[in-house]
Amino acid sequence: MAFEVDRHVAEIDEVGFTVVDGVVPPADLPGLRRAVQAAVDADWVRYRGRPGKEYFISLDLVAHGGPFLALLENPVADALFGALLGESWTLYTLTSTMVYPDTDQYTCRIHNDMGRDSNGYRLGALATLALDDFTLQNGTTWFLPGSHRRPKRPPEAEFFASAVRVERSAGSAAFFDPRIWHAGGRNTSGQARHGCTLYACRSFMRQRLDYPRLVAQAGIDPDELSPTVRRVLGFDVRVPTSLDEFYVPPGERLYKPGQG
Repeated sequence: MAFEVDRHVAEIDEVGFTVVDGVVPPADLPGLRRAVQAAVDADWVRYRGRPGKEYFISLDLVAHGGPFLALLENPVADALFGALLGESWTLYTLTSTMVYPDTDQYTCRIHNDMGRDSNGYRLGALATLALDDFTLQNGTTWFLPGSHRRPKRPPEAEFFASAVRVERSAGSAAFFDPRIWHAGGRNTSGQARHGCTLYACRSFMRQRLDYPRLVAQAGIDPDELSPTVRRVLGFDVRVPTSLDEFYVPPGERLYKPGQG
């Protein structure tokens, strides 16, 4: 890879996050931005009124296919997630990361994305891809350096006194430890800020959704997916539904060998 994987891993270990420039090529940004907005709008129409549904977020973009499937084999994300979680890492979820102007979104409150203490063993990692420039005006993220080693939520005064705002250009990504305490900023720009977040996990962990079934239900042909996308979506770590599926030659097993 053209970027320094070891340096970025070390930064995540030390401060809890790192920024990588040029993760998404400039030519791909307009299409991805439109696709994220369309997914958020479509999900609001479809799921509005359901428990837990919020207007500003699409909790999973995989079902929308197209450019989101291509993101799953992004070479920078694959390399860094592989260094952090092993080469057989899988997707926990792929969500939109929108901040609308002058709104009170739960993503803008102090939170982390994994509460459990794994005693130093890394269970997950996230990458927020900036599809617009992330600026102080449109709500770029606050990160509290080193707080991935703190199990309890820091007091609000301490957090905002010590946290840093991570401004970055469109196409870049902030990779971070899911335990780091962070918060979206307030958007005062008058326009929505677009992004999306890949949440990766170890291959033996449960994903948020059953992606092999989800893609079929979404009308996506699994046979047309690349080996990398199939692996990231969990096709290589499926659980047999019967002993008939278990007692088969190794090459036909749903849970492939060497998956961690």
